[in-house]
Amino acid sequence: MSVEALVIAELVHAGSPRKMFLEGITKEYFEMHEEEVEWIIDQYERRKAITPRRFKQQFPDFDLVRSQERMPDLLEELKQERAFISVNAAFDIGSSVTVENSLEKLVEFMEIGKQILHEHTPVSDVDLKSDWQGHYEEMKRLQAIREAGEEIGIPTGFKHLDHHWGGLQGGNLYVPLGRPGDGKSYFLAKLAVSAMLDGRRVGFFSPEMNEFQHRCRISTLLSADKWVQESLGLQHSFRNRSLMDGRGFHIKRYRRFLEWVEEEVKGSIVLFTNKWRRRRMSPSFIEAKVEEHGLEMLIVDPIYKLRPPNRRQLRHEELGEITDYIQGIGESFNIPVILTNQAGRALVGAGKVPGKDSSHGSDAPIQEADYVVGVKYYDDEGLLTIKGTKSRFGKQFTFDVKFNPNTGYLEETTDPEGDYYNGYDEGKAEALLRQMEAENEQEGQ
Repeated sequence: MSVEALVIAELVHAGSPRKMFLEGITKEYFEMHEEEVEWIIDQYERRKAITPRRFKQQFPDFDLVRSQERMPDLLEELKQERAFISVNAAFDIGSSVTVENSLEKLVEFMEIGKQILHEHTPVSDVDLKSDWQGHYEEMKRLQAIREAGEEIGIPTGFKHLDHHWGGLQGGNLYVPLGRPGDGKSYFLAKLAVSAMLDGRRVGFFSPEMNEFQHRCRISTLLSADKWVQESLGLQHSFRNRSLMDGRGFHIKRYRRFLEWVEEEVKGSIVLFTNKWRRRRMSPSFIEAKVEEHGLEMLIVDPIYKLRPPNRRQLRHEELGEITDYIQGIGESFNIPVILTNQAGRALVGAGKVPGKDSSHGSDAPIQEADYVVGVKYYDDEGLLTIKGTKSRFGKQFTFDVKFNPNTGYLEETTDPEGDYYNGYDEGKAEALLRQMEAENEQEGQ
């Protein structure tokens, strides 16, 4: 089957063209199946359900075969295929070159070449004033995603974080702070699982915990997800301590759960842990693995366990270099980066949630971060408090989560408040549009 058909099948089964929109892919990328894509986009913009049954009613001859490949990989193939077609079309100009039209054809070839490079090269050069049409179309796609109730970035699994951050977005640096035992690593695992369920490939670099510990925690969080439970008929999650101890659960049911996750969950978590504590990971190792595995999200927990690019006499200088290097990875690959650090004991009062002034050993992670959150677990109350104390694109916030680390249970106690958006009144917008049309008619006369 063609890449176009495979992409369409994945869009239909996902029930949303969100990932296609975020990759900047439009209906023009589809030459053989433009009508099918137009139907998907129209249904989405009208907030109508996109299901295999409704799609087959509309296109009975279309073979909805799902691919084993992940959606981001399919979209990348579609981009490359489109670039190949465009380049071939440009070279076809050479077949019609004559002595009389050679210069004219050369100019035509150069113009087409510029357009191809503009659309398909990984590096962009754009005039922000005059090249506004592409930006406008992107805004329309983003608005359609928002109106459908979906996130622009990678969903975090927390309503408040998605509200204030718009999901985890490419090129941004997120720094969670916490004291030992306060739920920081569990918070990260939740972010990783949410991204995995969204079909993303997450790189989890964890010099502290071993593979078995991570596997048990991830399984607990995955089996606590409502969609996973409904799909498998699970009444409750696999308890973390039960998995860690290897008893107290049905082993064949657990095998069925693992097989289902492998088959049905398109995303993945690629885990990197230290086999030998004295051989620490380096930022260059992380960069190589991001490229090798095509990682779409990066978690490093914690920063001070990494080996610095250069040895320095002062520890805060080394942490500054590590932060700078890791941030550069996120920006160059356009992926969100989550970089954790311990909160300083002296700066965190008894019972207080760490803030942006609590970074242990160095202020560099806080200075470079786009967002900083502190996490604090109150065991007696069963509450995880999350406090955002720095945001380049929003405001500070605090919210509580009912939290049971053994069951993977996480439920926010309140809904997000306020918004960041312009007010919009449909009636006023239509009146303004009529006024503008009337003024244009008068100017034409």
